Amino acid sequence: MGKNRTLSICLTDIPKDRILKHENGKMYLNLQTWDNEEADKYGNHFSVSIPLTKDEVARKKAGEEIKRVYLGNGKIWPDAAPKMTAPTEEETDDLPF
Repeated sequence: MGKNRTLSICLTDIPKDRILKHENGKMYLNLQTWDNEEADKYGNHFSVSIPLTKDEVARKKAGEEIKRVYLGNGKIWPDAAPKMTAPTEEETDDLPF
């Protein structure tokens, strides 16, 4: 079973040129997450940003300082489902079958 993640992003910080319009008319934004080594002072476990473009990656490799657009952060919640174990023979002795 996967981990439950919740996140919050700032919509006003999204550069409009990074929003992609699909031929079906829907609009998309690629996002990237990065897990923190430890939760920050607000309990956030990961950050959310817009991935660098191919051009930005090339410029960064060439030594140019490229700032990533951070949009928000999020938390990873523990599995809420209780862990199930097989019942012992004593626990099943009084079952009607």
